[in-house]
Amino acid sequence: MSAENLADEPLYNSRIINSFILLIKRNYSYIDIPELLAYAGMQEYEVADQGHWFSQQQVDRFYEKLVQMTGNPRIAREAGRYAASPDVLGPMRQYILGMVDAANTFDIISKTTAGFTRSSRYESRPIASNAVEIVVTPLVPGLEKPYQCENRIGFFEAIVLIFNHKINDLQYLPENQHLPTIQHPECLFQGDSVCRYVVTWDKALYHFLKRMRNLFLLLLGGVNLVLGLAGGWDLLAVSVPTSVSLFLVLALAASTSEKESLKASLNGTKDSLDHLLDQIELNFNNAMLTHEIGNRLASYRRLEDMLPAVAEIMQHRLDYDRGLILLADRDRTRLEVGASYGYTENELGCLLGMEWTLEGRGGARDVYLACFLDQRPFLVNDLEAAVEYAASPSLACAKATGTRAFICCPILSEEVPLGVLAVESVQTRRPLLERDMSLLTGLASFIGISIRNCELISALETANSELELRVAKRTEDLEQSRATLALQHEELERTYFDLEEETAQRVAALEELRDKERMLLQQGRLAALGEMLSNIAHQWRQPLNELGLIVQELPMMYDKGSFDADYLKGNVQKFMKVLAHLSKTIDDFRNFFRPDKEKTTFPVQQVLENTLGLIQESFRQLDIHIEVQASGQATVYGHPNEFSQVILNILFNARDAFLARRENGPREIAIRICEEAGKAVLTIADNAGGISEEIIDKIFDPYFTTRGPEQGTGIGLYMSKIIIEKNIPGRLSVRNTGEGAEFRIEV
Repeated sequence: MSAENLADEPLYNSRIINSFILLIKRNYSYIDIPELLAYAGMQEYEVADQGHWFSQQQVDRFYEKLVQMTGNPRIAREAGRYAASPDVLGPMRQYILGMVDAANTFDIISKTTAGFTRSSRYESRPIASNAVEIVVTPLVPGLEKPYQCENRIGFFEAIVLIFNHKINDLQYLPENQHLPTIQHPECLFQGDSVCRYVVTWDKALYHFLKRMRNLFLLLLGGVNLVLGLAGGWDLLAVSVPTSVSLFLVLALAASTSEKESLKASLNGTKDSLDHLLDQIELNFNNAMLTHEIGNRLASYRRLEDMLPAVAEIMQHRLDYDRGLILLADRDRTRLEVGASYGYTENELGCLLGMEWTLEGRGGARDVYLACFLDQRPFLVNDLEAAVEYAASPSLACAKATGTRAFICCPILSEEVPLGVLAVESVQTRRPLLERDMSLLTGLASFIGISIRNCELISALETANSELELRVAKRTEDLEQSRATLALQHEELERTYFDLEEETAQRVAALEELRDKERMLLQQGRLAALGEMLSNIAHQWRQPLNELGLIVQELPMMYDKGSFDADYLKGNVQKFMKVLAHLSKTIDDFRNFFRPDKEKTTFPVQQVLENTLGLIQESFRQLDIHIEVQASGQATVYGHPNEFSQVILNILFNARDAFLARRENGPREIAIRICEEAGKAVLTIADNAGGISEEIIDKIFDPYFTTRGPEQGTGIGLYMSKIIIEKNIPGRLSVRNTGEGAEFRIEV
């Protein structure tokens, strides 16, 4: 996955941003935090929720705006180091203070950082008792930015600072005292594939005291041994107790220091466990709430019984001071109070006096109406600072009754709003978080389903009573219908027999129609045969004249004495050539009238050339010039002879148009073969004046002719239409051009 695809994925825990926010509140109090969060697309309750994650794009916009507002380009490292401050109670200490010392913390750096970031993988290895090497490998190259590297360095410094200082005495930004040394030999933003850090820190006090204790033991033991060997018993009597006292003092100091360090670590662990137990208790209450509501609501059939039960469960299980359920009335014109808890009589009276009108959008300024109409939840932690909702009558009422924070969620069923679920905190014990809104959204879904179930049960009961009446009436109707059905059955049988007879008649009519169509095709072939006989006469006249001339020349050459072997051989060759031409002509005409047994794929140009060979002599004598333009290798799957007959019918139609016009101008027929959009296309255009617009739509009808019965049958073009559009199949059309008509075949 690329960096662009991950830019909108949740990668960074809200605790990172929270460290920035706490630093801003301490040192940059002039910064407008709501403006900063709005620019980054973040909400304050999302930052406060430790279970929320932000995307790379959100974090980048947050940092960009923060640098612009503070003018401090190194604020990322400052925020990372600030994590060691007493102000930051949650972001790091819960994960770090239980690790005994910095070395142990760095040993499990990959696990601890997994709770903060998903964009990189952290690996560490110890290189000394007070030094560690950390390698950060990005999930996807190019995702992170340089400021995040600076923030990591501050983060590592904060880990060491927690253990090297007493938290209560630590300044948030110590100046050159006890700061760890961090070397950065490899960096992603210097062209390397990873970020490599070497962190070195001062050892804890008890390490130093233990070493001093051991050195004093060796030194004083050696001195006392020398005094004993030298016989200085008086000095030895003083030296031994003194040495033992010094050793015990150092041993006691080392032990005390180590115990204090261990105690601080245990205190940190206790804080983490307390926080975890609080979270477990919260999750348990939420689970019990869901379970109890699910069991209780399933037993209710009426809305007026179900809503107070929901309010009672919420008051028992949730830690909000007040709760409210608003429902749309039957006509969906206004919201009404369905149930509530935690309100005094006067406070509830304020709500009952509200007018939550749903008609039109004018009332959408009210937060409850906006929640209902827009179908989206609202969370506000400080009503005094909520400028966006200042004009809301509902919040004005809430402020008047002492509310500090609130959440409202739409009650939906099948994406249809039914009402609003709201909770309020009067004495703010903790900020309301996104998980609170998620919990209430889930609870609202339960309530929506239960409301819909109550409505369905009520409707079902009404429908059941109506159904009983309808069943009785229907039984009576069915008895009457049974007798009617018996009569209809008899009628249906008669209709069935009639239908069978009609079907048989239609089948016979179809067979008769097919026979007529075959007869039409045969008539077309017979008409074409007549045309062919005329063409045969034209085709044979010239060759027969040549044969007559050859025969007449023989006696003349004999009388002249020129009748020799060479002359005889030459005339025999001429004679055989003419006979071969006549034989080919016979084969061409015979092939034209031979029916094709099976369909085959044939070149359009070849069939056209064969067809033109049958008529070119007769057309030449009529001064009709045929021009052929072919491009590509257009082919058709079908019967070649049928396709040839279509071409002949169209050419004969053009010839008849020339003869009917009786003009002396040039007679030209243009034939074009090409491929268009994967189809074979053949067009035949003439300059014979075109077809009258009154009859152009009728020329493909059977027996339609303009030449009278003695000159035309009117089935040639009809046959052509049948061959192209049914037998092949394809499309045959005609249109008028500027000079004549153009027939177009598409297959």
